Amino acid sequence: MRILRFGTVLAVALAFASAARGQSSTFGVGASGGLVDPAEREFKFSDFDRSDVNIWGQYALEDHVILRATLGRMHVAAHNAGQVVESGGESFTVPDDLRDRIDYGLVATSYDFIEPAWTSGLFAGVGIYRVEPGVPAGDLAFAADEKETVFGFHFGADAQLTLWRTLALLGRVTVHIPQTNPHRVLVTADAGVSYRF
Repeated sequence: MRILRFGTVLAVALAFASAARGQSSTFGVGASGGLVDPAEREFKFSDFDRSDVNIWGQYALEDHVILRATLGRMHVAAHNAGQVVESGGESFTVPDDLRDRIDYGLVATSYDFIEPAWTSGLFAGVGIYRVEPGVPAGDLAFAADEKETVFGFHFGADAQLTLWRTLALLGRVTVHIPQTNPHRVLVTADAGVSYRF
């Protein structure tokens, strides 16, 4: 009886191992960090000086089509940072270092171009963005951005260089367009690692 149970357990374990081997590289995880450029007024490479960090999980729908879910956080310049604003007939300059925190959750579909040593991809998707505004001191509190949670879109491109089997270095550029008030366009440039299994 024990031998029968052991044989059954062994057969089930081998079946799972075989299935897992057959599903190789179906799933993946990763993490990255980088810089953010608020580009709603103008885009300049010199403005990439804020922070972005994120983690993701992904599932291969087909050989070249990936479904990815991402959680992340950006610290970006407040919309009015460094701008002159008016209130009650007076002009005020909002501090240049005023920052907002934006937490986000994204779902995207990526199409990958697969080569032996590297992979590149184009992706697009939707997400939820939660803005936690920085509030300037004193009389400038009126210039703070609105605290809000909004729907948004994103798209971009990435490239992965295989280091070892399914472990890769990753570079990714993403354009985020959350439907905030005031309107924002945020460009992130991230580097990180990904692992597929």
